[in-house]
Amino acid sequence: MSRASHSDGATQARAIEAANADLTAVRNEFYFKLPGWLEARLRPLLQDQRDVPILYLFFNVSVTVLPAGLSLFACPAWAKLLGPLYLACSYVLFLERYLLALHYSQHRRLFKRGCNWLNWIAPVLLAPLFGVPCGLYRIHHCVMHHAENNWYPKDLSSTEPYQRDYFPHFLIYWLRYLVGIWIELPLYAIKAQRWRMVLECLSFEAVYTALVACLWHINQAATVWTLIVPLMVTSFALMFGNWSQHIFINPDMPRNAHGMSYNCIGFGGNQRSFNDGYHTIHHLNYKLHWTQLPQRFIRCTQQQTLPGLHFEGIGFFDVGWAVFLGNYKKLTTHLVCCSSPMLNMSYIDVMSLLTKQLEPIKSHL
Repeated sequence: MSRASHSDGATQARAIEAANADLTAVRNEFYFKLPGWLEARLRPLLQDQRDVPILYLFFNVSVTVLPAGLSLFACPAWAKLLGPLYLACSYVLFLERYLLALHYSQHRRLFKRGCNWLNWIAPVLLAPLFGVPCGLYRIHHCVMHHAENNWYPKDLSSTEPYQRDYFPHFLIYWLRYLVGIWIELPLYAIKAQRWRMVLECLSFEAVYTALVACLWHINQAATVWTLIVPLMVTSFALMFGNWSQHIFINPDMPRNAHGMSYNCIGFGGNQRSFNDGYHTIHHLNYKLHWTQLPQRFIRCTQQQTLPGLHFEGIGFFDVGWAVFLGNYKKLTTHLVCCSSPMLNMSYIDVMSLLTKQLEPIKSHL
């Protein structure tokens, strides 16, 4: 039986309890802190002291992944042998943590304006090691995606025109990003007459292309494992993540954050990802600090202003794979209903609602 059959009060209490667990949990985004002398120099430069975990994470990456990647170029004979090990270790340990640290540091500047050059280290220097082209993440995600809010065809990463439980459609979606974004993003900026954005897109694309070409001539194997394979893997992960976050779209309110996204609460991954599970809350206010997301969810739940979908104990990737595998029992088991229309639905009713929200938004095809 779906959790949708539980009473209004009990459902809200469970949702609030799960969000409270995220709010009070020990953070798990980083492995070790800065040395005392370095923290004393860098911490006062932070725009917001609540972002210390992001600072720690970028430091972790800078003293582990960056030198490990450079060592592959310094020892060409080892690159073919150690390249796969390097990639596996860096991705298992840091990929999720780094991408979400990058995400929130691009929405809200990490360092104060007086030392703005420090804000370029993560998106320009470190990003390519995790398959993100230099400088393009903020333009694609913060400027384009959040401005257009999954609205097809304006949002280049919109999930609206696809049958979202059909894996071949996801492959098309991923390949469009991997191959087409190099052209589509500058064209988007041109259509919007955002000329500075055009210049930034073309400049960063040129820098990234030149970087890959130069390093290819130095050491092909090292370039493959530090830049090219990461681009393939991370583009898949990013697009699968965005697909999963916007996999359920209510056809009656596709432009509303409540209708085109959902929250994942009480999920251990929130402690590795700066509370990334609160995606509806994030789309309602993308400037809201990541530490405040569970608190805002609790307040909205108490005020009964969260009419959309919420899942407890599972993350976006779990939801995405469950949809592709047709595992609706898992989805309904973890579904938390905080709005009246869903509270008394049967399992069949809930499954019907979910499958309907996987269909293409036909008015925009």
